[in-house]
Amino acid sequence: MNRNISLEDILIKDAAPQIFRRPFLFVEPNSRLLKIATFLAIGPQIYVDGLVVIDKVRGKEEPVGRISSKQIISKTLDLGYPEWLELKASQIMDSFVGTIEMDSPLSTALEIFEKTRFAFVPIIAKDNSVVAASLSIRDILPLIAKSNIDRPIKDLCSPLISVDKNTSIRTALDFMMKEGIRNIGIEDNDANKNNNNNRLLRIINDRKILEFLLSHNGREAMQRDGMAGLADINIINHLDMISATKIKCYTTISNAAELLMDMHNPCLILEEGQGNSIVTPWDIVMRTLRSNLAGIEDGATTN
Repeated sequence: MNRNISLEDILIKDAAPQIFRRPFLFVEPNSRLLKIATFLAIGPQIYVDGLVVIDKVRGKEEPVGRISSKQIISKTLDLGYPEWLELKASQIMDSFVGTIEMDSPLSTALEIFEKTRFAFVPIIAKDNSVVAASLSIRDILPLIAKSNIDRPIKDLCSPLISVDKNTSIRTALDFMMKEGIRNIGIEDNDANKNNNNNRLLRIINDRKILEFLLSHNGREAMQRDGMAGLADINIINHLDMISATKIKCYTTISNAAELLMDMHNPCLILEEGQGNSIVTPWDIVMRTLRSNLAGIEDGATTN
């Protein structure tokens, strides 16, 4: 790589060539929420950070919006069960499309991420304006990983917000929506109060909550008690939680980026002093390439 070229100036097709080798998933405006939410709930396994809504206009497929897990969960809380299952993509989507060409510099995508607070954008082929792929914040991690950036990761981290293991799913959801975060720590407050690092059990994120809402157990609970029933279901016994990878504060940014390329690592946890800090793909990419930015959103929200 030419060291005289800024990473932001690299063309998207060169910065993330892998996005053109995988299937491009999309939904239509009339697609029901159950189908949409299922894509996003299993997203970590099939590499989906968001969905493009495609409408067929005069025989041509045109992108008309984007959908994230945060939008689905927000609608779910507003409408309740089972009404939310009847929603269509056109009723949920963010109408900002902001497609960019594959020959555009990476900075163009980063500007859209910054502007829309949504780190996911459709990429179109230059010759025919057909949507060829989608670029997410995670797709830029390989570029960071191979750039040998030796700055310590502690410079990019944020404090990890945590709740007790007995917190209800509804309380955790409301807290995450209010604070605008995607990941939250689960602590055992019965542990030794003088050893905070040992109190952190696991991590949950909005994807895991969405996964539960779509599961047999989740739908059965909501059918029986409505959305209010989520206030009686604790997170420790009902959610498939994430065992986040812990790293040292002096781990380099490029090494951290490589760890986050593993789909089993939606975030990294730093053990510092008496507390824990978190690093997400958004932190790695945006705070490295767009150093003037504070952490905002990763797919829909940060942290």
